[in-house]
Amino acid sequence: MRNEIDLLAAVTVLGVLEQAYFTLQVIYARRKFKISPPETAGHPEFERIFRAQVNCSEYFPIFISLLWVAGIFFHQGTAALWLYLYTRFRYFHGYALAVQGR
Repeated sequence: MRNEIDLLAAVTVLGVLEQAYFTLQVIYARRKFKISPPETAGHPEFERIFRAQVNCSEYFPIFISLLWVAGIFFHQGTAALWLYLYTRFRYFHGYALAVQGR
């Protein structure tokens, strides 16, 4: 059984690390634009980074749930969820760009 969930555990850990990376980007943006918590408004670039992080965090529990259900019942579905991590990463950076840069 353990060898069947190793990949699920690895993707889960990568997902958590990705969420931590997104959070760090918000912290760096807060420092760069001098926006103290709990404020969420300020420079447009900060607002985009903050909103991208929040959007990703809102869907993370759904991702983890589907990852484990798909991985346990449909093993081949696990590999497709790696794509989710990559697309979330691309989404975050795309959302953080200025509207003209998208």
